[in-house]
Amino acid sequence: MAEYRKFDFKSRRFKELVLYFSQRGRAEGLVIGSTKLNKLLFFTDFEVYARLGQPVTGATYQRLDHGPAPRELLWVRDELLKDGEVHWKEKQENEWDDVLLPDGDADMTMFSEEERDIIDRVFDEMRPLNATASSDLSHRRSAGWRVLENGETIPYETAFISTESVPEEAKELGRKLSKLYGRTPPTRAA
Repeated sequence: MAEYRKFDFKSRRFKELVLYFSQRGRAEGLVIGSTKLNKLLFFTDFEVYARLGQPVTGATYQRLDHGPAPRELLWVRDELLKDGEVHWKEKQENEWDDVLLPDGDADMTMFSEEERDIIDRVFDEMRPLNATASSDLSHRRSAGWRVLENGETIPYETAFISTESVPEEAKELGRKLSKLYGRTPPTRAA
């Protein structure tokens, strides 16, 4: 298992990312509740890990019913509340989630340009999704979430495992290459 950035309780990276997603959502008139925030953080950390070799925050993600969630989020949320950097809007009768509302601007200077590009791309992709749709997306796209039990840690390395179906043309190419190089793939019993 490769070494990568571990979560640091003294670091501002996770806090600033939470603030950024909350602030950007609010500025765009979106509700970024706990479920969607969890997915934004997950997809960002795993995409940055897959592309750049290091997660943005190093948070530890666990499998929960509604999708991956960072174990550290509750601690970070409580710290942000205690320090007066956010305030809490509890869910209303017709809403899915509680919402953190930022009381200041996020400091994105600690993130590289490549990290910021991925952060924004993840946000843009998830912009139209509500909590249910973002949860459903994480169920489809997270190989780790799909194979683990609730409470288990989702390894960053699962970012490299595709959950997409293999196109028939790729299967056929594999068969041709296998025959060309003298290996016959096992046949599936009917």
